[in-house]
Amino acid sequence: MTPCDGAETAVPASRFTCHASRTMNFQTEIETLIRARYPILYIISSEEMRVQELVLEIAQKRQKKVFEWSCSTGIVPAGTSIQSQKLRAAGTKDPLAALDQVIEQVEPAIFIFKDFHPFLTKSNYAVTRKLKEIALHLKNSFKTILLISPVMEIPTELEKESTVLNHPLPSREDLSALLDRIIAEVGQFKQVRIDLDDAGRERLLQAALGLTLGEAENVFAKIIVKEERLSGDDVNEVFAEKRADCSSITPRTRASRMSAAWPC
Repeated sequence: MTPCDGAETAVPASRFTCHASRTMNFQTEIETLIRARYPILYIISSEEMRVQELVLEIAQKRQKKVFEWSCSTGIVPAGTSIQSQKLRAAGTKDPLAALDQVIEQVEPAIFIFKDFHPFLTKSNYAVTRKLKEIALHLKNSFKTILLISPVMEIPTELEKESTVLNHPLPSREDLSALLDRIIAEVGQFKQVRIDLDDAGRERLLQAALGLTLGEAENVFAKIIVKEERLSGDDVNEVFAEKRADCSSITPRTRASRMSAAWPC
């Protein structure tokens, strides 16, 4: 058993059930694990929305409800607007209350817990114990807990119940679709010049590999605002963004990106 695509952990990675997400379609892999009733899926990613979108697609296909949790909203139906979140689920902001809600749910469902890792430290043993008990319950149900976090934090007690996956960063095709959307959106502004032939477009996309979609969108927008243009000659701006990001991320986050051809 090999480490989970560079994910950092204080205990040997061989203790976890790990899956090399790059070797197969990530969405298909998630769906397979959900259908096989794996109780807890721990997805290492900084891109919550990308993960949530694919989970929603799986849930629609499998006829499951999807709920999301964060410590600021509690449990709400996935995709609930921020305005609506303020008016409901305050009681489930507490992680123990949220986990009780998972047990009480009768219908098939997927529960997405965002940034749950601070509650999985040694000082939160009650949460760890509750999650372990729920994992045993979920194996005999049609419910799944999916933890999304940029770092891996799994206590020893949950090692055997947790399946760790590293969500792959956007592919060239993902970045190409993003670039197409940005070009379409700025097309209404006559002062912005898009100067991208096939070769220039390819240079820009190759330079952006290793960024999240949000990071790529930010750097493309930054170039357009500064230069009022976008061309293949802007690759240095993209590389500069990568270097700046590399200098600011923590070693644990950097470890989870080692598989993405980062220049760090």
